[in-house]
Amino acid sequence: MGVGRAGGRARFAAGLVALAAALALASPAPSGAAASASPASSAVAPPMVATGPDYMKGSASYGGTLTAMVAARQPQFTGGTLQWYRGGTAIPGATGRTYKPTAADVGQKIRFVAMLTRSGFETQRAVSQPTPPIAHASPLKRTVRYDVRVDATGTIPAAEVETFVTQAQQTYDDARGWRAGGTAFTRTSRSQSQFTLVLATSDRMTSYSSVCSAQWSCRVGRNVIINWTRWKTASPAWNAAGGSLRDYRHMVVNHETGHWLGRGHVGCSRQGALAPVMMQQSKGLGGCRFNPWPLPSER
Repeated sequence: MGVGRAGGRARFAAGLVALAAALALASPAPSGAAASASPASSAVAPPMVATGPDYMKGSASYGGTLTAMVAARQPQFTGGTLQWYRGGTAIPGATGRTYKPTAADVGQKIRFVAMLTRSGFETQRAVSQPTPPIAHASPLKRTVRYDVRVDATGTIPAAEVETFVTQAQQTYDDARGWRAGGTAFTRTSRSQSQFTLVLATSDRMTSYSSVCSAQWSCRVGRNVIINWTRWKTASPAWNAAGGSLRDYRHMVVNHETGHWLGRGHVGCSRQGALAPVMMQQSKGLGGCRFNPWPLPSER
């Protein structure tokens, strides 16, 4: 989703150049440094006058880029700072002229505020209109219906099952997941579902197919089967590399669901690259880095 306005490019050129220079020069004073004194004066500092509106251009979507378009002033500002906001909250570290919306921005509105300065003139606050709610990386193409089932020898505590249900849906809803390729997921009843997400104890895994093992998770037909042991503890390779349990859970749900979506296994493309989510990361990385989310090439 694009934002911006047509025409008037020339009148913004000076403003953009000045803003870039101001952001490059602006830096906080050293801790403890004394502010320079100026003679007391009853005169009111005159304002700088904007030669046009302050706005942003670019793509208001996850993975896009927004650029602050600050109009020139008369006289031109010589210093300043810029801050990007998500709703009414400043985004930490987002102080450059461009901003790339993240997964956390999806559904939120983004704007910028620039404080423009020139010696002898009143500091001016340049504020853009907010974007529309930040869109997903891809428009919605289809919604998949699934149900959840527990297959356990003995009992998996109800609180743990509830955590599984909640976290699996969080994975499916995350803008970094299969939703980035246009697929959404909604939980429903078995009679209406297209696949079943199963939480199974390790001794039940081979009951689905001889290709499944008690050690790993598996997908067989309509069943996306998450191994309870792996869900609780991740895998030795993942833990040895310092991966978090929450990221492992994202990865294993995305990986096994990816098989149901028709994706096969892939390997590491090059040393140090993010691993594809369809790589068997539970077993090792082959030189890649752990990654819970589908790469753009996999979506």
